[in-house]
Amino acid sequence: MTRGHHLLHSLLRAAVPLVMLVALAAGRSEAGDPTPKRPHLKVLYGRYLSFAPIAIARAEGFFSAQGLDVELVHASGSSDATPALVRGDLAVVAGALRVSELNAIARGAEIRIVADKGHYEAGPCVSAALVARPEFLRVEDPGSPAHLRDARVSAIPLSYAEYVLETFLEAKGLKLADLRVVTLQEAEAAAALAEGSLDLQQMGEPFLTQARRSGRTVIWKPTVEIVPGGQTAVILFGPRLLTRDREAGERFMVAYLQGVRRYQLGKTPRNVEILARETRLDPDLVREACWESIRPDGKINVDSVLDYERWAVRRGLLDASLPPGEFWDPSFVDAANRVLGQPAP
Repeated sequence: MTRGHHLLHSLLRAAVPLVMLVALAAGRSEAGDPTPKRPHLKVLYGRYLSFAPIAIARAEGFFSAQGLDVELVHASGSSDATPALVRGDLAVVAGALRVSELNAIARGAEIRIVADKGHYEAGPCVSAALVARPEFLRVEDPGSPAHLRDARVSAIPLSYAEYVLETFLEAKGLKLADLRVVTLQEAEAAAALAEGSLDLQQMGEPFLTQARRSGRTVIWKPTVEIVPGGQTAVILFGPRLLTRDREAGERFMVAYLQGVRRYQLGKTPRNVEILARETRLDPDLVREACWESIRPDGKINVDSVLDYERWAVRRGLLDASLPPGEFWDPSFVDAANRVLGQPAP
Protein backbone atom coordinates (compact mmCIF):
# COMPACT_ATOMS: atom_id res chain seq x y z
CA MET A 1 0.00 0.00 0.00
CA THR A 2 1.40 3.38 -0.95
CA ARG A 3 2.00 6.15 1.54
CA GLY A 4 -0.96 8.04 0.05
CA HIS A 5 -3.25 5.04 0.55
CA HIS A 6 -2.06 4.71 4.17
CA LEU A 7 -2.85 8.38 4.81
CA LEU A 8 -6.32 8.09 3.26
CA HIS A 9 -7.03 4.92 5.26
CA SER A 10 -5.97 6.64 8.51
CA LEU A 11 -8.18 9.66 7.81
CA LEU A 12 -11.17 7.44 7.08
CA ARG A 13 -10.67 5.49 10.30
CA ALA A 14 -10.43 8.74 12.27
CA ALA A 15 -13.59 10.05 10.63
CA VAL A 16 -15.75 7.02 11.53
CA PRO A 17 -16.04 7.82 15.25
CA LEU A 18 -16.89 11.45 14.43
CA VAL A 19 -19.64 10.37 12.03
CA MET A 20 -20.98 7.96 14.64
CA LEU A 21 -21.04 10.71 17.28
CA VAL A 22 -22.94 13.03 14.96
CA ALA A 23 -25.41 10.23 14.16
CA LEU A 24 -25.85 9.43 17.84
CA ALA A 25 -26.40 13.10 18.67
CA ALA A 26 -28.99 13.35 15.92
CA GLY A 27 -30.66 10.23 17.22
CA ARG A 28 -30.83 11.63 20.74
CA SER A 29 -32.30 14.86 19.38
CA GLU A 30 -35.03 12.99 17.53
CA ALA A 31 -35.74 10.85 20.58
CA GLY A 32 -36.05 13.89 22.82
CA ASP A 33 -32.81 15.69 23.76
CA PRO A 34 -33.13 16.96 27.36
CA THR A 35 -31.47 20.23 26.29
CA PRO A 36 -34.29 22.74 25.58
CA LYS A 37 -34.26 24.06 22.03
CA ARG A 38 -36.93 26.71 22.66
CA PRO A 39 -35.69 29.77 24.57
CA HIS A 40 -37.26 29.82 28.02
CA LEU A 41 -38.23 33.37 28.98
CA LYS A 42 -39.45 34.42 32.41
CA VAL A 43 -41.87 37.33 32.17
CA LEU A 44 -43.04 39.35 35.18
CA TYR A 45 -46.78 39.59 34.90
CA GLY A 46 -49.91 40.58 36.83
CA ARG A 47 -53.50 39.41 36.69
CA TYR A 48 -54.93 42.76 35.59
CA LEU A 49 -56.87 43.84 32.51
CA SER A 50 -53.91 45.85 31.22
CA PHE A 51 -51.93 42.60 30.83
CA ALA A 52 -54.48 41.44 28.27
CA PRO A 53 -52.13 41.27 25.24
CA ILE A 54 -49.77 38.91 27.06
CA ALA A 55 -52.67 36.74 28.26
CA ILE A 56 -54.09 36.65 24.73
CA ALA A 57 -50.70 35.88 23.16
CA ARG A 58 -50.24 32.92 25.49
CA ALA A 59 -53.80 31.61 25.17
CA GLU A 60 -53.78 31.82 21.37
CA GLY A 61 -50.34 30.20 21.02
CA PHE A 62 -48.57 33.24 19.60
CA PHE A 63 -45.49 32.78 21.82
CA SER A 64 -45.34 29.07 21.01
CA ALA A 65 -45.63 29.79 17.28
CA GLN A 66 -42.55 32.00 17.62
CA GLY A 67 -40.61 29.10 19.13
CA LEU A 68 -40.62 30.52 22.66
CA ASP A 69 -41.33 28.90 25.99
CA VAL A 70 -42.76 31.80 28.01
CA GLU A 71 -43.17 31.42 31.78
CA LEU A 72 -45.37 34.06 33.41
CA VAL A 73 -44.09 34.98 36.86
CA HIS A 74 -46.98 36.48 38.79
CA ALA A 75 -45.93 39.47 40.85
CA SER A 76 -47.36 40.86 44.04
CA GLY A 77 -48.44 44.49 43.95
CA SER A 78 -45.46 45.59 46.04
CA SER A 79 -42.67 43.64 44.34
CA ASP A 80 -39.83 45.50 42.66
CA ALA A 81 -38.53 43.38 39.82
CA THR A 82 -35.72 45.72 38.76
CA PRO A 83 -32.87 43.75 40.41
CA ALA A 84 -34.17 40.48 38.91
CA LEU A 85 -34.33 42.08 35.47
CA VAL A 86 -30.81 43.50 35.83
CA ARG A 87 -29.44 40.11 36.94
CA GLY A 88 -31.20 38.30 34.12
CA ASP A 89 -33.42 36.23 36.41
CA LEU A 90 -36.29 37.80 34.46
CA ALA A 91 -36.05 38.35 30.72
CA VAL A 92 -39.05 40.68 30.49
CA VAL A 93 -40.87 42.95 32.91
CA ALA A 94 -44.35 44.17 32.03
CA GLY A 95 -45.82 46.77 34.34
CA ALA A 96 -46.18 50.38 35.39
CA LEU A 97 -43.58 52.96 34.46
CA ARG A 98 -41.40 53.21 37.57
CA VAL A 99 -38.61 55.40 38.86
CA SER A 100 -36.64 52.33 39.92
CA GLU A 101 -36.03 51.22 36.32
CA LEU A 102 -35.00 54.72 35.24
CA ASN A 103 -32.59 54.96 38.16
CA ALA A 104 -31.14 51.56 37.28
CA ILE A 105 -30.59 52.69 33.68
CA ALA A 106 -28.94 55.92 34.90
CA ARG A 107 -26.55 53.78 36.92
CA GLY A 108 -25.57 51.69 33.92
CA ALA A 109 -28.00 48.79 34.07
CA GLU A 110 -28.65 47.11 30.74
CA ILE A 111 -32.43 47.40 30.67
CA ARG A 112 -34.60 49.36 28.26
CA ILE A 113 -38.25 50.18 27.60
CA VAL A 114 -39.14 48.35 24.39
CA ALA A 115 -42.93 48.72 23.96
CA ASP A 116 -46.14 50.35 25.11
CA LYS A 117 -48.25 48.44 27.61
CA GLY A 118 -50.78 51.15 28.42
CA HIS A 119 -51.34 54.87 28.07
CA TYR A 120 -54.12 57.39 28.66
CA GLU A 121 -56.02 58.27 25.53
CA ALA A 122 -59.35 60.07 25.10
CA GLY A 123 -62.05 57.70 23.91
CA PRO A 124 -65.58 56.48 24.45
CA CYS A 125 -64.91 55.40 28.03
CA VAL A 126 -62.70 56.27 31.02
CA SER A 127 -60.09 53.69 32.04
CA ALA A 128 -58.61 55.71 34.93
CA ALA A 129 -59.71 58.76 36.85
CA LEU A 130 -59.47 60.81 39.98
CA VAL A 131 -62.58 59.71 41.88
CA ALA A 132 -64.22 61.19 44.96
CA ARG A 133 -66.92 60.41 47.44
CA PRO A 134 -70.08 62.31 46.41
CA GLU A 135 -70.19 64.43 49.59
CA PHE A 136 -66.72 65.82 48.86
CA LEU A 137 -67.95 67.30 45.59
CA ARG A 138 -71.10 68.91 47.04
CA VAL A 139 -69.55 72.35 47.33
CA GLU A 140 -69.52 75.33 45.00
CA ASP A 141 -65.93 74.77 43.85
CA PRO A 142 -64.59 71.31 44.80
CA GLY A 143 -61.38 71.98 42.87
CA SER A 144 -60.42 75.07 44.83
CA PRO A 145 -57.11 74.91 46.73
CA ALA A 146 -58.92 75.76 49.95
CA HIS A 147 -61.25 72.78 49.59
CA LEU A 148 -58.53 70.37 48.47
CA ARG A 149 -56.17 71.26 51.30
CA ASP A 150 -56.26 68.58 54.01
CA ALA A 151 -58.31 66.22 51.81
CA ARG A 152 -57.82 62.57 52.71
CA VAL A 153 -56.16 60.58 49.92
CA SER A 154 -54.17 57.40 49.38
CA ALA A 155 -51.00 57.32 47.27
CA ILE A 156 -48.40 54.57 46.84
CA PRO A 157 -44.98 56.26 47.11
CA LEU A 158 -43.10 56.53 43.78
CA SER A 159 -46.06 55.13 41.84
CA TYR A 160 -47.42 56.49 38.58
CA ALA A 161 -50.67 57.23 40.41
CA GLU A 162 -48.74 59.48 42.81
CA TYR A 163 -47.28 61.30 39.80
CA VAL A 164 -50.79 61.83 38.38
CA LEU A 165 -52.09 63.12 41.70
CA GLU A 166 -49.19 65.52 42.18
CA THR A 167 -49.55 66.80 38.61
CA PHE A 168 -53.19 67.57 39.38
CA LEU A 169 -52.28 69.32 42.63
CA GLU A 170 -49.42 71.35 41.12
CA ALA A 171 -51.88 72.92 38.69
CA LYS A 172 -53.77 74.11 41.81
CA GLY A 173 -50.65 75.47 43.47
CA LEU A 174 -50.61 72.61 45.98
CA LYS A 175 -48.28 69.78 46.92
CA LEU A 176 -49.01 66.27 48.09
CA ALA A 177 -47.82 67.34 51.54
CA ASP A 178 -50.82 69.71 51.69
CA LEU A 179 -53.16 66.71 51.81
CA ARG A 180 -53.59 64.00 54.44
CA VAL A 181 -51.95 61.04 52.74
CA VAL A 182 -52.11 57.36 53.65
CA THR A 183 -50.64 54.39 51.81
CA LEU A 184 -53.15 51.76 50.71
CA GLN A 185 -53.18 49.28 47.86
CA GLU A 186 -55.70 50.14 45.15
CA ALA A 187 -58.34 47.64 46.27
CA GLU A 188 -58.04 48.81 49.89
CA ALA A 189 -58.22 52.45 48.83
CA ALA A 190 -61.36 51.77 46.78
CA ALA A 191 -63.01 50.22 49.84
CA ALA A 192 -61.91 53.13 52.07
CA LEU A 193 -63.32 55.63 49.59
CA ALA A 194 -66.65 53.80 49.49
CA GLU A 195 -66.74 53.73 53.31
CA GLY A 196 -66.07 57.48 53.49
CA SER A 197 -62.64 57.34 55.15
CA LEU A 198 -60.97 58.78 52.02
CA ASP A 199 -62.02 61.82 49.99
CA LEU A 200 -60.09 61.30 46.76
CA GLN A 201 -58.30 58.49 44.95
CA GLN A 202 -56.57 58.00 41.60
CA MET A 203 -58.14 54.75 40.37
CA GLY A 204 -57.91 52.46 37.35
CA GLU A 205 -59.82 49.44 36.13
CA PRO A 206 -61.39 47.15 37.24
CA PHE A 207 -61.66 49.06 40.53
CA LEU A 208 -63.12 52.05 38.70
CA THR A 209 -66.08 50.04 37.39
CA GLN A 210 -66.56 48.31 40.73
CA ALA A 211 -66.58 51.68 42.48
CA ARG A 212 -69.02 53.13 39.97
CA ARG A 213 -71.30 50.12 40.44
CA SER A 214 -71.38 50.73 44.19
CA GLY A 215 -72.88 54.20 43.71
CA ARG A 216 -70.70 55.50 46.54
CA THR A 217 -68.03 57.17 44.38
CA VAL A 218 -68.06 59.65 41.54
CA ILE A 219 -65.65 59.99 38.61
CA TRP A 220 -64.39 63.55 38.98
CA LYS A 221 -61.38 64.02 36.67
CA PRO A 222 -60.48 61.46 33.97
CA THR A 223 -56.73 60.87 34.14
CA VAL A 224 -56.36 61.66 30.44
CA GLU A 225 -57.34 65.26 31.27
CA ILE A 226 -54.57 65.48 33.89
CA VAL A 227 -51.77 63.80 31.90
CA PRO A 228 -52.89 63.61 28.24
CA GLY A 229 -51.25 60.65 26.53
CA GLY A 230 -49.65 59.62 29.83
CA GLN A 231 -47.38 56.60 29.36
CA THR A 232 -48.52 54.68 32.41
CA ALA A 233 -47.17 51.19 31.60
CA VAL A 234 -44.37 49.67 29.53
CA ILE A 235 -42.62 46.47 28.46
CA LEU A 236 -38.95 46.28 29.49
CA PHE A 237 -36.21 43.93 28.33
CA GLY A 238 -33.15 43.01 30.35
CA PRO A 239 -29.64 42.09 29.16
CA ARG A 240 -30.57 38.63 27.90
CA LEU A 241 -32.88 39.91 25.15
CA LEU A 242 -31.15 43.25 24.56
CA THR A 243 -27.77 41.71 23.73
CA ARG A 244 -27.33 37.98 24.35
CA ASP A 245 -30.37 36.76 22.42
CA ARG A 246 -31.84 39.61 20.41
CA GLU A 247 -33.52 37.17 18.03
CA ALA A 248 -35.61 35.79 20.90
CA GLY A 249 -36.44 39.37 21.86
CA GLU A 250 -37.68 40.11 18.35
CA ARG A 251 -39.76 36.94 18.33
CA PHE A 252 -41.25 37.83 21.71
CA MET A 253 -42.21 41.23 20.34
CA VAL A 254 -43.90 39.70 17.28
CA ALA A 255 -46.06 37.54 19.55
CA TYR A 256 -46.74 40.42 21.93
CA LEU A 257 -47.89 42.75 19.13
CA GLN A 258 -50.06 39.96 17.77
CA GLY A 259 -51.65 39.90 21.22
CA VAL A 260 -52.05 43.69 21.17
CA ARG A 261 -53.75 43.60 17.77
CA ARG A 262 -56.11 40.85 18.87
CA TYR A 263 -56.83 42.98 21.95
CA GLN A 264 -57.62 45.90 19.62
CA LEU A 265 -60.58 43.90 18.27
CA GLY A 266 -62.28 44.74 21.55
CA LYS A 267 -64.64 42.77 23.74
CA THR A 268 -65.10 39.77 21.49
CA PRO A 269 -66.40 36.60 23.17
CA ARG A 270 -62.95 35.02 22.90
CA ASN A 271 -61.10 38.04 24.34
CA VAL A 272 -63.57 38.29 27.21
CA GLU A 273 -63.21 34.56 27.89
CA ILE A 274 -59.42 34.80 28.04
CA LEU A 275 -59.40 37.87 30.28
CA ALA A 276 -62.07 36.59 32.64
CA ARG A 277 -60.13 33.36 33.10
CA GLU A 278 -56.78 35.13 33.54
CA THR A 279 -57.94 37.92 35.86
CA ARG A 280 -60.47 35.74 37.71
CA LEU A 281 -63.04 38.51 37.26
CA ASP A 282 -66.68 38.01 36.40
CA PRO A 283 -67.11 38.10 32.58
CA ASP A 284 -69.80 40.78 32.94
CA LEU A 285 -67.31 43.00 34.79
CA VAL A 286 -64.70 42.38 32.10
CA ARG A 287 -67.21 43.44 29.44
CA GLU A 288 -68.33 46.51 31.40
CA ALA A 289 -64.84 47.79 32.28
CA CYS A 290 -63.05 50.32 30.09
CA TRP A 291 -60.06 48.62 28.49
CA GLU A 292 -56.83 50.59 28.59
CA SER A 293 -55.37 52.04 25.38
CA ILE A 294 -52.33 50.20 23.95
CA ARG A 295 -50.77 51.22 20.63
CA PRO A 296 -50.91 48.43 18.03
CA ASP A 297 -47.46 49.40 16.70
CA GLY A 298 -45.97 49.19 20.21
CA LYS A 299 -44.51 52.71 20.19
CA ILE A 300 -44.43 54.71 23.42
CA ASN A 301 -45.10 58.39 24.17
CA VAL A 302 -41.52 59.53 24.73
CA ASP A 303 -42.55 63.06 25.76
CA SER A 304 -44.75 61.61 28.50
CA VAL A 305 -41.81 59.62 29.91
CA LEU A 306 -39.70 62.79 29.88
CA ASP A 307 -42.43 64.61 31.82
CA TYR A 308 -42.47 61.77 34.35
CA GLU A 309 -38.68 62.00 34.67
CA ARG A 310 -38.88 65.74 35.33
CA TRP A 311 -41.37 65.08 38.12
CA ALA A 312 -39.04 62.45 39.59
CA VAL A 313 -36.11 64.88 39.45
CA ARG A 314 -38.15 67.59 41.21
CA ARG A 315 -39.00 65.09 43.93
CA GLY A 316 -35.34 64.11 44.32
CA LEU A 317 -36.09 60.56 43.21
CA LEU A 318 -33.97 60.70 40.05
CA ASP A 319 -30.58 62.39 39.74
CA ALA A 320 -31.17 63.72 36.22
CA SER A 321 -33.51 63.19 33.28
CA LEU A 322 -32.30 60.55 30.84
CA PRO A 323 -32.40 61.30 27.11
CA PRO A 324 -34.75 59.03 25.11
CA GLY A 325 -31.89 57.07 23.59
CA GLU A 326 -30.92 55.84 27.05
CA PHE A 327 -34.32 54.51 28.18
CA TRP A 328 -36.14 53.66 24.92
CA ASP A 329 -35.12 51.03 22.34
CA PRO A 330 -37.62 51.00 19.45
CA SER A 331 -35.69 48.44 17.41
CA PHE A 332 -37.76 45.48 18.64
CA VAL A 333 -41.14 46.97 17.74
CA ASP A 334 -39.67 48.14 14.43
CA ALA A 335 -38.57 44.59 13.64
CA ALA A 336 -41.93 43.15 14.70
CA ASN A 337 -43.85 45.65 12.57
CA ARG A 338 -41.77 44.63 9.56
CA VAL A 339 -42.87 41.03 10.15
CA LEU A 340 -46.52 41.80 10.90
CA GLY A 341 -46.98 44.85 8.70
CA GLN A 342 -47.88 48.28 9.97
CA PRO A 343 -51.23 48.39 11.79
CA ALA A 344 -54.14 50.22 10.22
CA PRO A 345 -54.33 53.86 11.39
